[in-house]
Amino acid sequence: MSFCSYSSQLIIENKTSIDNLFITSFMPYAPNECVKVYLYGLLLCNDSNETHNTIEEFSKALNISKEDVENSFLYWQEQGLVQILETIPVQVKYMPIKNSLMKHPKIKQEKYASFNLQAQEIIGDRMIMPNEYFEYYVTMESLHIEQSAFLMIMKYCTNIKGTNVGYPYILTVAKNWAKEGYTTASSVNEKLLGYETFNEDMKLILKAMGLKRNADIDERDLYEKWKEMGFEANVIIFIVKMLKKSKKSVNFKYLDSILEKYYSMHLFSIMEIEAFEEQKQELCVLAKNICKNIGVYYENIEPVVENYVANWKNMGYDDETLLKISNYCFKSSIRTLEYMDKQILKFYKLGITNTSSLNQYFDEVLQTEQEIKNLIEKLGLERNVNNFDRECYRNWKNNWNISDELIEEASNISKDKSQPMIYMNKLLSTWNTNNIKTVEQAKSFQLDTKQTKPKSTKTKQNFKERTYTNEEISSLFTNLEEIEI
Repeated sequence: MSFCSYSSQLIIENKTSIDNLFITSFMPYAPNECVKVYLYGLLLCNDSNETHNTIEEFSKALNISKEDVENSFLYWQEQGLVQILETIPVQVKYMPIKNSLMKHPKIKQEKYASFNLQAQEIIGDRMIMPNEYFEYYVTMESLHIEQSAFLMIMKYCTNIKGTNVGYPYILTVAKNWAKEGYTTASSVNEKLLGYETFNEDMKLILKAMGLKRNADIDERDLYEKWKEMGFEANVIIFIVKMLKKSKKSVNFKYLDSILEKYYSMHLFSIMEIEAFEEQKQELCVLAKNICKNIGVYYENIEPVVENYVANWKNMGYDDETLLKISNYCFKSSIRTLEYMDKQILKFYKLGITNTSSLNQYFDEVLQTEQEIKNLIEKLGLERNVNNFDRECYRNWKNNWNISDELIEEASNISKDKSQPMIYMNKLLSTWNTNNIKTVEQAKSFQLDTKQTKPKSTKTKQNFKERTYTNEEISSLFTNLEEIEI
């Protein structure tokens, strides 16, 4: 037994450090039992008590057989994370994880004899070199991909790229699929069945683009993205043909930008897209007039249509209403499309989507403006209505539900004050806090809380005139000189 050691209680209460590389690079692919064995072994590395640190005690603690413990450590030895020093009794040394990542795991190449033959048949005339085979072995070992599953992935890659496909492409696909959980023959087969329809769609899209080849992995990823966005294959093919008809060069990157545009405008069907393209010229004219009204200029008006005008039209606004809103924005010092968009969203939430409802809203605003102006005049102020006035009035009417009669009473009390609007706002706030709802309650409240200035308790002192003699004055100064300052 060691000269110095931790108590069993201290070991239990202590913490075991786990390398993040183990969590990210090894744990996701390792069998559950192997992970348990590795972690518990880390714990025992801190236990110097030899009676606890044995394979028998290890087996009991994890409730697994000694054989399973040994097999788990053999697995980790193949991964380079441990070294088995002795087998009788079993002695295991934990190795630095960073070092193991720099070395390839030990590969038993004889178990890949059948794999090698089948892989070469899939690739065909190109001879697979030893280093390529070794990369396949390492990928299968480290990601726990079944040989049959890997062969299916190779076949899939040759269908896309041809038999001259480079092995980095095969490895990339295998690793990506393994991260998604496709590591067994059954799971890979399930994924490939879903690709049958996918492949037919891709062929039709490529054909529409005038390309006589299979899609590469990036193009297939883009198609998956478009499907998730909500675009069906027939819609994508229609867009490709429409772009080609307008003499535009079509590639996957450009097509992606067009689909992103339609997605932002919520256009997903052929009918919706056709309608948009037919009225696009009209929308451009409308966009130019809106920009003119608010005082902005764009040389290319299409982005304005796509990012703003088309969305406003989809919300239900007609041309007349949008032009009227743009005029309103200019008069309200709203001079950008971004802020006009925010104003339209406000109108939309209020249910104002046509000229009739907009006119009604403006009438209500003008009426409120006149009411505030009349109030300001009653308070004896000679100025225009400002935002503070509007905010106060809106708060009184909408949030505090104060009646016109009560506002009238508050204005009568406030009109002689030095800051009548501020005073009136404070007064109404006090009434609202005290649940004053009627003029009678307000008058009673004012009477109860009326403060009167207290009379001064100071009284003037009466001083009598007195004539001092020269001796008294001399004596007074003499006493002052004796005071220490």
